[in-house]
Amino acid sequence: MTVELESIEKQNLSSLVKENLKLYFIKNGLKSGDSIPTEHELAARLNVSRTAVREALKSLEALGIIEVRPGIGRFLKPFNFDAILENLSYGIDMDSNDFADILDVRISLEGVFLERYAGHYSGAQIKQLRDILDAMRRLDTDGGSESSMIQLHTLFHLSLYRDQGNALLLSLIKIFATVQRSLTLMNRYRTQDMKDFINLHEALVNAIEEGNSAKVRQKLLEHFKEALGWSKAETESTGRLRAFGSDNFPREANS
Repeated sequence: MTVELESIEKQNLSSLVKENLKLYFIKNGLKSGDSIPTEHELAARLNVSRTAVREALKSLEALGIIEVRPGIGRFLKPFNFDAILENLSYGIDMDSNDFADILDVRISLEGVFLERYAGHYSGAQIKQLRDILDAMRRLDTDGGSESSMIQLHTLFHLSLYRDQGNALLLSLIKIFATVQRSLTLMNRYRTQDMKDFINLHEALVNAIEEGNSAKVRQKLLEHFKEALGWSKAETESTGRLRAFGSDNFPREANS
């Protein structure tokens, strides 16, 4: 038996319609590939205009929840993180405070995953990481751009986790790179010592190859030390207090 949608008042209409549509999908057991009722049918069930329904459907499409097949109709998509994360990267106000927050999350995430996988990388994986380091050195020698170095840096971090099977982590790393690239384009942040930056990455690879989890954690922190220092200075200059613990992992100051 089909569960009907409850009529809703016309207050924050688009948002309410969108939430009611999500409930409709769940209550009626819609699965990936199932067709969605027409705008006319949905408008009648919610007692709202077709315009409000159309706006809500467009929002759900942007979130990657539904897809439009031209000439056929709308269908429920398989769940995935891509559309949500892409919207997230554009929704972030690219300032130093956001960069500090992202560093907090990134260091915590990568620290956990690297400690877990240390000692489990194949020779081929280690070679791939060292090949990227060589490319970073060549770029530095040739006077390549900061933007090009960010691309190689992103490739390095993606290579750390690509064979571990966590698609969400890979997507988040791409977002971290987008934020860093944006700050660079805005001339807000630049790597100060490129050779030291590359050497810190090499030290991280060495620790991973050794399989020393504690050393991997420390080398990861050293690898982020310049970005952490810049972030700390910038956030303090804007009056937003943050505390950096004795283990050098950033965390919010106690209120």
